[in-house]
Amino acid sequence: MNQQVQDLLKKITYIDADIEIQKQILFSIPSTDRKEMERVVAIIATHKEEIKSLQLKLKEISPQDHETIMNLEAAVSEFKKIASEKKFTSVNIKQTHEECCLHLKNQSKIPCLVKACDENGNWTVITMDGEVRDFSPADVHDLPGDSQP
Repeated sequence: MNQQVQDLLKKITYIDADIEIQKQILFSIPSTDRKEMERVVAIIATHKEEIKSLQLKLKEISPQDHETIMNLEAAVSEFKKIASEKKFTSVNIKQTHEECCLHLKNQSKIPCLVKACDENGNWTVITMDGEVRDFSPADVHDLPGDSQP
């Protein structure tokens, strides 16, 4: 990933963080202060347009990186939906200097960004390619809470 792509991603991340802050501000505004609510909503809308513009620029600069990022965003959204429906008892996230893998009983391993085990021992992972995959306890060597590489 080249420096220009990284810079765009940083800008998107900062703007996205500010959107979250603005949402918190919006929720704290008294419902009687309509003018202030409209001002904050306008800020959020402007930020969302900025993100769309930066994403288009990213797509122009590096279509492959753009596609990877869009796949990862879709996977995160899908994972959040799954997490709202399941009770995960263990969640491991890839760290900068640590590997995150799901070890299968057939001796293979699945490199992942996130691996989570639910209360029934079923595993859900987000692969490095942005794919959400599920595994039954019969297929997995890891135990909940394992953070082995």
